[in-house]
Amino acid sequence: MPGHLQRYREIAQVLSRNGLYATAYQAGLGRWLPSLGHGYVNPREDDDIRPEILVQTFRDLGTTYVKFGQALSMRHDLLPDAYCDALGTLTDSQPALPVDDIRAVVRADLGADVTELFGSFEEVPMATASIGQVHAAVLHDGRDVVVKVRKPGVVDKVSEDLEILGNIARHLERNSGFFSDIGVTGLVEEFSRSLRTEMDYTVEAHACEEFGAFFAGDKRIHIPWIHWDTSSTRVLTMERLTGIRVDDVAALDAEGVDRHSLALRSCEMLLRMVFEMGRFHADPHSGNLLIEPDGAIGVIDFGMIGQMSPTMTRQFAAIIVGMYRNDPNVVAEALVALAPPRGRLDRQALRREVTGLLASMEGRRLTDVRMVDVGMYLFRIVRNQRLALPADIVLLVRMLTIVDGLGRQLDPTFRLEDALNPFAERLLLQRLDPRYWVGRAREATLDAVMLSTEVPSYARRLLERLDKDGMDVNLRAEELEPLVARAEGMTDRLVLGLIVAAMIGGGSNILVANTERLGRFAGPVLAGMWGILGATGGYLAWTGRPWGRTKGRKR
Repeated sequence: MPGHLQRYREIAQVLSRNGLYATAYQAGLGRWLPSLGHGYVNPREDDDIRPEILVQTFRDLGTTYVKFGQALSMRHDLLPDAYCDALGTLTDSQPALPVDDIRAVVRADLGADVTELFGSFEEVPMATASIGQVHAAVLHDGRDVVVKVRKPGVVDKVSEDLEILGNIARHLERNSGFFSDIGVTGLVEEFSRSLRTEMDYTVEAHACEEFGAFFAGDKRIHIPWIHWDTSSTRVLTMERLTGIRVDDVAALDAEGVDRHSLALRSCEMLLRMVFEMGRFHADPHSGNLLIEPDGAIGVIDFGMIGQMSPTMTRQFAAIIVGMYRNDPNVVAEALVALAPPRGRLDRQALRREVTGLLASMEGRRLTDVRMVDVGMYLFRIVRNQRLALPADIVLLVRMLTIVDGLGRQLDPTFRLEDALNPFAERLLLQRLDPRYWVGRAREATLDAVMLSTEVPSYARRLLERLDKDGMDVNLRAEELEPLVARAEGMTDRLVLGLIVAAMIGGGSNILVANTERLGRFAGPVLAGMWGILGATGGYLAWTGRPWGRTKGRKR
């Protein structure tokens, strides 16, 4: 905490002003709440924080927390829908900085004034946000560009807030069951990486070029080029795209644009990124898609990118396969593979919820089911079963939600499934292709070979650990019950066997010693002894049968 005392004090004041006293204590900020006294601790008071209070708190805390709230708004897998919807209203727009401040950043990074670097540079910004400000400009060769400049001092301010946010998250996770359950520390770490990446404009520039290379042969898609001579970590210069915003229905109609075809093309473009490229534009809102005079779709702002690994794509395909087959087991196993449990998994409860999802689709073709609704249903399952959904899958569902809404705005008859189906069918056919399984077999063989080389070293370390520290075995009470029952049964049979054996032994001795005295009763006594022996042996055989034990374990 040293070095950030003033900021800690500000955060504590914002929390207390919004009535979040217990949360402030859970966050380790109690020392800055003198009016309540250091002895004030009521950790349950803020358990039910209203969505609007949370939104106001993030807004009061400034840029970093607003962006964190925006990130949380996508986590329907962790938070109830009411909180996600409320957090989605947060915006990080800020007043424009004076152009002299922007010029100073350009001069510091590129070594020259904007008047030397550009043929012209508009002093009034086109757009401004919390991190950067965008100005229109023209290169000396006459090409139109936009110049995005990171605001001075942003990195230091955000870095301070991220460090504090990390410390607060660790306190909350230790002191609050709710924050521990959602893994707030991991969320903050993931958010920190994403925000630091967003502040480095070279990352966005490289992503823009990567997407441009992928769509280079498709004249229907226009990705802006990067002007590297006037770009740096804090300055990004790229081609300026012009056209009609994709949600400006009146302007599109005036130009005679086929809105149904446009909706399908836009969706197809984004799905190609996911399933063919493995990287996708995660924020394709209407302001980032422009319809150019020749009908091409111009795409801008590659600051938020999602990524799909081959494994994630296979697991997604398995979910689609399970839905086609109406098989809850396949869907459940694929979902667990995609989102491992954060604790002990109740597989029966998971299958029940997946069965409920499939039941809602029963009797309907997959093409008649809104995939956005399916995605939100899956989010609820993930939240209820405490599965750890990868952030990129969250971005994917968010992207599909944006596209679905945009498509319906362009054409009320639009269905996301019409664009998604060809990709889903391709995934299904891929799983039927022998070459797919040959590749999977090759991967499995490689994994087996690597494992075989690693097993000896793992075994050696295990033996060394056992020699040094021994081994602790932890058992739950419910796991001991069957074992105790088995032990009791074996003990009962053993005692019975010993008693019967003693009776037979003693009886035999008496019979031999008193055969003459027993006379004609010797035969019946002997028969009775053999009857007892037979009945006891039958009982022991029946209770000790292997198939009976197996059956008992399965119950």
